[in-house]
Amino acid sequence: MPEDGPGTAQWTVDEIFDPQSAQFMSCPYAAYAKARATTPVAHHRGFDEWIVTGREELLAVLRESERLTSRHNLDGHVPLAPRARAVLERTLFFQPALYNVSGPEHSRFRTFVSEYFTPRGLRLLEPSIRAIARELAGGLSASGTGDLLHDFAYPLPYTVISEVLGVPAADRATVKEWNNAWLALQVVPLPADQQTAMAEGLLAYEEYLRALLLSRAGQEAAPDGGGTDLAAGLYRATLGDEPLCTLDQAVVSLRFMIAAGHETTTNLIANAVHQLLAGPERWQALTADPSLAAVAVEETLRHDSSVQGALRVATEPVRIGDVDLPAGSRVRVMFAAAGRDPAQFEDPDEFRLDRGGPPRHLGFGHGAHFCVGAPLARLEATIALETLAAALPGLRLADGFQPEYLPGGFIFHALAALPVAWNPQDPGSAPPAAPVGAGGSAIL
Repeated sequence: MPEDGPGTAQWTVDEIFDPQSAQFMSCPYAAYAKARATTPVAHHRGFDEWIVTGREELLAVLRESERLTSRHNLDGHVPLAPRARAVLERTLFFQPALYNVSGPEHSRFRTFVSEYFTPRGLRLLEPSIRAIARELAGGLSASGTGDLLHDFAYPLPYTVISEVLGVPAADRATVKEWNNAWLALQVVPLPADQQTAMAEGLLAYEEYLRALLLSRAGQEAAPDGGGTDLAAGLYRATLGDEPLCTLDQAVVSLRFMIAAGHETTTNLIANAVHQLLAGPERWQALTADPSLAAVAVEETLRHDSSVQGALRVATEPVRIGDVDLPAGSRVRVMFAAAGRDPAQFEDPDEFRLDRGGPPRHLGFGHGAHFCVGAPLARLEATIALETLAAALPGLRLADGFQPEYLPGGFIFHALAALPVAWNPQDPGSAPPAAPVGAGGSAIL
């Protein structure tokens, strides 16, 4: 059992990696620092998982896409009540998304999805993203106070990904509720009745997604190749003599993209604004030089990534660092730990806008499963910061604000709210406008 240092209390892996504790939810980075310094590949007895926090060990795991599979990446680590599990067995909950398999099947599907996030595709999307951001900022500027997470950071990426995927505006609030329940089943310990109700809701969610895909039938025969949204593309991918995926796989992929396309970016935007406003001089620097928006996004990915880690499972015996793992070992790859590594970064616990060189964080993963939506997330977050800095140069944290975080397990680091204030008469404010969409980013 390692120690923090002379005269300090001993700690165990299970104690510092308690994802339901207020201390871990608030600042998981202290736990990463302890483990990285002495036990970069540490066994958590309570979950029977290996927690990886050392940078070289993280990279070693991420390079092993065959022997350390991500097929179980969405299984979660929360025990499921028998009744809830019985319902989930009737759903696609345990079926891996094609993003998380390996080999040719993964490569073909990844290539297909990547075509929707090419530089050309993003250039076509950018005017729409900027228009949505300006409209949201305009809706904020009229009142002088608000919850930036609820009123801006959530609706921006959710509106964008809904349009990319083809989710109708009238359905988005319901889809968001289903998405929240699906995520909660993975990361939040819940009473058996609540788990079961959420599991039953997943049946309805998957039925909706299947109908959404089937509604694209016939579009594949159009002269231009059919619909331009990703739902249409996914449906076409199920057709032909050599389909790219089955209809069930398309449902799983669509569900995954709805979550990945907004939850992570919502929290990236909120975490970035929080860090910028926590040091008012940082926000002032951004308002004076909008080019710092992209820098702030990368620094947030390093310093306070919205995605903390992911699951891998050993398909055969494998050695990571100094540890031999048997086949079947569950391995938690804590991407966010690499961003605070003092061997890689000066003042790693400080949020700074003057770090040079290319990004060295693992906020979007690494290797074969590097996030395919990373270019879109970067673009959305950069536009969000640019728009807010131009519209609300006097933005500040609400008086007395103390950050509280949602339960995210070993997966997310997400604020529960981001109350802010500004001068509604600020000359930089955008014209008032009604916000696009409504809702919240809470997973409960």
